[in-house]
Amino acid sequence: MKFAFFPGCTMAYRLPFAEKSIRMVVPHFDVELVDLAFTCCPEPNTVRALSDDTWITLAARNIALAEAEGLNILTACAGCHESLSLAKHELDENPDRKNKVNELLKDLGLEYKGTSTIVHVHQLLFDEIGIESISSKVVRPVPIKVVTHTGCHLLRPERVLHVDNAEVPVKLDMLCESLGMVPLEYMDKTMCCGAGVRKINSVTSYAILREKMTSIAMVEPNAIVVFCPTCFITFESGQRVANRIFGTDFKIPVFYYTELLAIALNLPETDILLAEHRVKIELPTSTETKEENKTETKDSIPSSP
Repeated sequence: MKFAFFPGCTMAYRLPFAEKSIRMVVPHFDVELVDLAFTCCPEPNTVRALSDDTWITLAARNIALAEAEGLNILTACAGCHESLSLAKHELDENPDRKNKVNELLKDLGLEYKGTSTIVHVHQLLFDEIGIESISSKVVRPVPIKVVTHTGCHLLRPERVLHVDNAEVPVKLDMLCESLGMVPLEYMDKTMCCGAGVRKINSVTSYAILREKMTSIAMVEPNAIVVFCPTCFITFESGQRVANRIFGTDFKIPVFYYTELLAIALNLPETDILLAEHRVKIELPTSTETKEENKTETKDSIPSSP
């Protein structure tokens, strides 16, 4: 499989280690990534609120770049995935709007045709590669307890995104299980991380995060696993801010899923990925291989740091 890779602004500039983890793991599943001259997706909330026409034209330009190369787009950011997917949906369903956008794209020598699909890393791993294939390549299982947060922009609107059940998401849990992790159920699993309202009302944003983190902390996980760079930043840096505002004491590490996949595949340089984390975790350091570790039970999972 070959994709035009769309890491997005947030991941590229603020979480380069998460982007690196994606680039590290996908070749092991016969996936090739191609870098194109993409711009911002654009950001699905702010830009669209200011100008719907600007939003859809910029999104169409990005998709048209991939179409010119005959490639589908692989996104790494939930917001980018939603923005490009919604733009594609609207352009494909509205010929008049498609024609209007293409008039503007003519100046760039581009045309939106609707031939490329938008695929998130979550979908690539679960729907295209599959749980069995991932599990078969695991060399060093990661026996930790985790909670998962798929994120609002990957789940809604479900009828357009087709990532998982918006009310009962389970696929990220299954992906975690394939690496030897134990996903825990918790209250408020589909609740927003709070990032969406931060620029409007930061106190409300962190209050939402406090409620979410309280539900997570109740089940005592070793880490939080996400598929969205904005959610990653909100959980990792935001919990420290919430601690200062509300007097809480959250110290739960956060991972973008492919970081843990790289570790489970026993790839070199995974220490580079972990070095950039603000909330640290000592993952199990057993040198046992997957075959040697078959008898391990849930009781052997280390306690939360």
